[in-house]
Amino acid sequence: MLGSAVFRTFAAETQLSVMKHFPRIPVLLLGALTLLAACEAADEPIEEALRQASPFTLSADALIPDTLALDSLALEGVNLPEAPDYSRADMWYIQPALLGDAQVDVFYTCPTVVITDYILNWRTCSHMNVYDENQRKEQTKELEAAAAAYGVTADFYSYYYRQMTMQSFASEETVAKRFPYAFQDIKRAFNYYLEHYNHGRPFIIAGYSQGGKAAVELVKALPASLLSRMVAAYVMGYKVTAADLEESPNLVPATGATDVGVTCCFSSVGDEASMWPIIQGDVACGINPINWRTDDTPAVIPWVTGENAELPVTVYKHPEHNILFVENFGVNDFGFTPVTWIMGKYNYHPLEYQLYTPALVQNVADRTAAYMSIATGIRDVRW
Repeated sequence: MLGSAVFRTFAAETQLSVMKHFPRIPVLLLGALTLLAACEAADEPIEEALRQASPFTLSADALIPDTLALDSLALEGVNLPEAPDYSRADMWYIQPALLGDAQVDVFYTCPTVVITDYILNWRTCSHMNVYDENQRKEQTKELEAAAAAYGVTADFYSYYYRQMTMQSFASEETVAKRFPYAFQDIKRAFNYYLEHYNHGRPFIIAGYSQGGKAAVELVKALPASLLSRMVAAYVMGYKVTAADLEESPNLVPATGATDVGVTCCFSSVGDEASMWPIIQGDVACGINPINWRTDDTPAVIPWVTGENAELPVTVYKHPEHNILFVENFGVNDFGFTPVTWIMGKYNYHPLEYQLYTPALVQNVADRTAAYMSIATGIRDVRW
């Protein structure tokens, strides 16, 4: 997926194209993209104010309920690495907003970066070791790309967690068995964020791939007191199913660019044969992040070069599958990634930040403005 070095080249080469073809992105936001391309967030000093771990007073019903305690899980046969300690600064990746004083936070969950199960303490392990530097480096690369999309006008908070390996996505059954252990860390991190970093501010929940599944489950678990502070949720590279919508009224599909309290779900392929059912099958709702429409109206992605350079790259939401079909992108050489042997040839799952980052930058700002207008009574926004 899009690391910081790639994004530097991407921003430098596409700023003029974005200004010409995508006038809704303000010049200041484009400047922020260029600024981001000039530095790597991991190398920048983090504002001390964002690191302050002073607890925020919360009522008992204002946290995600711990309904899945680890001691209630069947640990037999599970070789879990040491749990992350979220009071430690090195368990967090925090980036202050690149533009001005942010009005909202983004709580972000990383995609899968550990490809195969591995040996830990002489036993097979299927979850990330957050204290292993090599595994952490892979996650940090992904967090840099995410911060470029979500951290321009919002304060960006993410964390290291015992995610399940890519090998875990071999079947729905394996996911169902292994994800609860990852979700235990996700809930603990979210509660720590609420108590020590959020201080009662509005927030966005976002996640990519496995992190998209985490976003879905977090939104389901939000009590009313937290749901009213959620600007939106972004589920990229994963699915919201009919069963999810039936299970939880918290999941309200987005229908436009500025509705709030909603969930924006999208993932991308080049053709039907390349759909990966475990993340792109049985999708009940979706939205196009370029034009923020839920019908099949196509939109041009001006900052991406097409396979045929004379034609634009376009994307539309398939009316039956509810996922995005990208035309004229034509990338089929992903290098050494699991794409070619797990997903279809034209599955663009690893490239979605390359496709949508400028649109996400703009939309975080747009939804934030819409959310803040509710409190001031400037206008009514559909909740």
